[in-house]
Amino acid sequence: MRFPLLLGLTLTTACSSALYSRFAGPANSPADEVYACVQAQLKTLGYQRTQYDESARWYAAQKIVTNQDASGLYRHTIEVLDTKVKSDATGPATLEITARTYDEFANARGQDRQERKASDRVQLDARTLGQACIK
Repeated sequence: MRFPLLLGLTLTTACSSALYSRFAGPANSPADEVYACVQAQLKTLGYQRTQYDESARWYAAQKIVTNQDASGLYRHTIEVLDTKVKSDATGPATLEITARTYDEFANARGQDRQERKASDRVQLDARTLGQACIK
């Protein structure tokens, strides 16, 4: 049962041409337990909460990574995981994860955040989160 689910999580990203990656899968646990798992796992992965809505079971977190870049304007990279736990009365809870990567630069007007293709690091974190919370 677990292998097809993980395959489904992986395949949803392979067909995407957007800058972000999206992962989704059904959970065998109640929605509140999945939401609590998401919060705990994101802390374990080193992410800090940026926004949340408990009634909608939505939780967004980011991790700031500093890489070496030849540009004197580069500040850091921001990895973002945006999660939503959905449930209805007829079926199991579903965990949706959107992984995004931004590079932040300093310029004459201040800071500029530019989205780029989701990094391998944030995609791995999204898969790790999905595997931990979709049981």
